Amino acid sequence: MKRVFVFIDGSNFYHRLKELCERLEQKRRLLDFDYRGFVDSLVSAHQLVGVRYYVGAIRRNNNDERSERLYADQQKLLARLERVVERDNRRRLREAVALE
Repeated sequence: MKRVFVFIDGSNFYHRLKELCERLEQKRRLLDFDYRGFVDSLVSAHQLVGVRYYVGAIRRNNNDERSERLYADQQKLLARLERVVERDNRRRLREAVALE
């Protein structure tokens, strides 16, 4: 079985996903996207070793509502991705213990 490590360019991924949602006339948020399902579809029958989602840090400018909103949205996204990783780690640990 091949081992797979997935690297996601967060900026390009975000803009493409946003474009697709607009084309499909769906009012979806980036936070609603099923990242785990997406990764599973890429990995298929191979063994997932890890996933990295790369994104540039948003600069917060004082008294700038837009930068504050973008920063807050990015923090929500990163927290959501961390929860996905934590769930996967707990699942892998349970599977490893069950094999012993």
